[in-house]
Amino acid sequence: MSHATGERPAAEDGTSLAAVLRSWTPAPDAGLLQLLDGADDWAIHPETASLLDFLIHVRRPRSVLEFGAGRSSLVIARALAGIGGGQLTSIEHQPDFARASWQRITQFPSVDATLVPSRLALRLSRCGVMHTFIDTQSELRDRGPFELIFIDAPPGQLGRDATLFTASPYLAPGAIALLDDAARQAEKTALSRWRRGLRTTTVLHSDHVGRGVSVVEVPSPGAARFSLRTFLGTMHDRLTNQ
Repeated sequence: MSHATGERPAAEDGTSLAAVLRSWTPAPDAGLLQLLDGADDWAIHPETASLLDFLIHVRRPRSVLEFGAGRSSLVIARALAGIGGGQLTSIEHQPDFARASWQRITQFPSVDATLVPSRLALRLSRCGVMHTFIDTQSELRDRGPFELIFIDAPPGQLGRDATLFTASPYLAPGAIALLDDAARQAEKTALSRWRRGLRTTTVLHSDHVGRGVSVVEVPSPGAARFSLRTFLGTMHDRLTNQ
């Protein structure tokens, strides 16, 4: 059941997401630790995995979008299986590095999981010049609308601004996004740009959970609004090789 605004409620009783998140603790359960056992330093942090698992169980999304595949894909698939199943669409520019994890996703037969190989390239849009996953529109259109997005790519030096701008037309009303590595300045800049262009609201931010996390709500799908500050900021990023 949706609110009058068309947004998806945070929980079945309509409790706000911010209130629900106050009950979350960052300790991962034994099942999550088993999924993450033996992971390299690039894998999702256990505390971030715990938050991602919690969000899926609270929001019960039918379709999840992920930028940056790997162990996090297993975390998402396990959580979706725990709520009865769903769709997972993962976009990855280095799919060979995610292959081992994706070979294990078959253990969750109730999850319709698709790995979408994509290239990263600089693209000019109304939002500026950003490193963007390209040639993904057909998959996003066919597998959306997405109710939850996990963002752990592109690599930090390239900037993650474009991810939510790219996904926005294919989101469900009131979708939420979890941004990893949110303690870094570049990710904080991305959060500011999303707030200007997509009217996002930050409902949780911590520099101390995992490598930093931020959870934002996107009130309505659609193309981003033009922001001269964002546009010029991305130009500055490119000129300074950020």
